[in-house]
Amino acid sequence: MTDTAQSTAARGLTRWQAIPLAIGSIAGSGILFLPSAVYARAGHNSLLVWALSILLCLPMLLMFDDMVRSNPDGRGIEAFIRLGLGDVFARCVPVMFIALVIVGLPSGAFVAGRYVAQTFDMARATTITIAVAVLVAALLINLAGVRASTRVQTAATWGLVLVATVLLLSAVPSARDGLDTVVPGTSGLDVVLPGVLLSFWAFAGFENLTFLAREFRNPERDFLPVSSIALTVYGIFTILLTVAIAVTVPRGDVDQVVGLLQLVEAVGWGQAMLWAVTFIACCAMLLNAIAWVWGVSQLTYDAADNGMLPAVLVMSGGEKSRKRSLTLLAVLFSATTVLLGFKPSLVVDTTATASAIFMLLYVLSIVSYVRVRGLTVRSGLNLVLFVVIAVSLLESLQHALYGVLVLIAALVTQTVRRRRKNGTPAPEAREAAAGPPAGEPAEDGDR
Repeated sequence: MTDTAQSTAARGLTRWQAIPLAIGSIAGSGILFLPSAVYARAGHNSLLVWALSILLCLPMLLMFDDMVRSNPDGRGIEAFIRLGLGDVFARCVPVMFIALVIVGLPSGAFVAGRYVAQTFDMARATTITIAVAVLVAALLINLAGVRASTRVQTAATWGLVLVATVLLLSAVPSARDGLDTVVPGTSGLDVVLPGVLLSFWAFAGFENLTFLAREFRNPERDFLPVSSIALTVYGIFTILLTVAIAVTVPRGDVDQVVGLLQLVEAVGWGQAMLWAVTFIACCAMLLNAIAWVWGVSQLTYDAADNGMLPAVLVMSGGEKSRKRSLTLLAVLFSATTVLLGFKPSLVVDTTATASAIFMLLYVLSIVSYVRVRGLTVRSGLNLVLFVVIAVSLLESLQHALYGVLVLIAALVTQTVRRRRKNGTPAPEAREAAAGPPAGEPAEDGDR
């Protein structure tokens, strides 16, 4: 190993240093409401929903492990899909992510708003005000060119995890008599796959691990064990949190959005803990929004560059304009915010809709993976996953329809654009086809 290689390895993260960051990469705002939302919808089969969701992630870990081994410097899903499905499908990826974020981010902001309104017993207008404030703050902070550091984002996530751990321990005494509420049964199985689509939002940052791998000391060796441990720890945590809510709050009384606050009240920690949970939840959501807005603003540039969006939306004077990009996002966020303002009960449904887009992106990744690698054990497992995801999307067609329509529209736009581009002759060819100007004799070669 050269001195440069040794220096690079020394700077990389060891396996045990990477695990906490990997858990923070997976964990997000979903921890605020998904345990209660899954229990409210799936009831005693909630644990079956979570177990199936975690199992679905395992074949994808193997797929992404192969991707990291092939490209240890990190390449996004767009590049991964391009390998197997070509440029047309790959260029649709930025648009899919934009469509996802303009639905998912306002939904998360409304969750933060509900936490504030519930904690301080305020009217519904408070929910809308806080949600708008989170989105506006994220846009303005990005407009100023400020980005929250990864350490700050991770600290906020771990703060939320720490508070939730305290709540888990507080719910242990209730578990002795209430575990029957989460014992899986044969009744209500029809809600399992739709529940999986919803719960999958908890692992929506899954592909972030492939980017995080660039920081590992040995990405090819460490990605699979690090990501597997992170997935297992976070999966068990969401399961235990769901159990804690189930054994302390009657299912009929569970609020799908602020179940965590109900857990605080049920274990009797008092007003101070309510305030702490709400404060950390709002901070975590704001940091999450800042990161997503920054990322999706970059994707709008990509979408404009490849013709999926009009260049004028993100370009000013021939240069990329952050102001125009963020203005576009503000307009798109406004549409979802108005919808949720009039119908706040749709927060969980819009989250499921965003989760469905992630599933569609994974479907494209799996098809690309199989085409590149052929039929192997790993690709075979992902084909099984493909079938389960497809059935889940069909079972929740009302949530999947938005993503499917966006994908179809993006494919049609890209295909039409390519045909027009390929069908337009070069200036020289057009002149030759038109012949000499009227009144001028033709050249010998034109006769």
